[in-house]
Amino acid sequence: MTRRVLLRAMRGSAFAVLIAGSGAAAPPANAAEIRLLSAAAMQTVFHIITDEFERTSGHKLVFAYTTMGAITERVLAGETADLIIGSTQSLDRLAKVSRIDPASRVTIAKVGIGAVVPTGTPKPPLASAEDLKAALLAAKTIVYAFPAGGGAAGVHIGKVIDELGIADQVKAKTRFGAGGDVTEVTLAQGQGAFGMTQISEIVHKPGAEYVGPFPPGLQNYTGVTIGTPAGAKPSQAVAALAAFLQGPSAAAAIKARGMEAETISTFCESKGSPAGCE
Repeated sequence: MTRRVLLRAMRGSAFAVLIAGSGAAAPPANAAEIRLLSAAAMQTVFHIITDEFERTSGHKLVFAYTTMGAITERVLAGETADLIIGSTQSLDRLAKVSRIDPASRVTIAKVGIGAVVPTGTPKPPLASAEDLKAALLAAKTIVYAFPAGGGAAGVHIGKVIDELGIADQVKAKTRFGAGGDVTEVTLAQGQGAFGMTQISEIVHKPGAEYVGPFPPGLQNYTGVTIGTPAGAKPSQAVAALAAFLQGPSAAAAIKARGMEAETISTFCESKGSPAGCE
């Protein structure tokens, strides 16, 4: 798979969309609506790239966002979508119970955990575990995703606080977000608040100051993996989106939002859709 992805004509339509290049062609006659069930960590990435994908492909994206942990439970409960975007661990689990096509899985990014404060609040150092411990003890309010919600960041942060030995000391001043709203909840708490969540949910949000990543030894990276439901029919539209998410525009957006891009690709071939990628 080259980084230059050409989406060819399908079923006799004479159209082409050059994702990695500068030329834009006419949208396909059989444009589709693509339903996505996606981890909230990708929300800011899609804010950047959705317009380009829809303009160049002619397809329309329809989103449902939730925590990575909730995606697992929703799919297990029977919810479906044309493309599911969750943690690598989540999609591995769903593949094992035949809810996700194992061959369709592609990891497109990974994201670490960082801290956020409202603009105007001093940014504490986070170079070591002791720095993070001091920041948590000094904060007026602490915010992170409710661990019971199943989000990867919330679960890990709860464990870190336990490991630092300060769970009882910070319990009374801890507030929980639902998952993708931790930055917004932190800002609502005002000056002195200290939020912790996946970095992609912090950067470039108005009123938020990104403090920095968790220190080495306490960091936790979550892979972001895409896949299709088991038994889903091959779809040129979904193949086009999968290819786009591994191309240069998506990679740039992923990096701009504090994540690390992965651009390997086996998706289109696994779905029996050779015209989707080259």
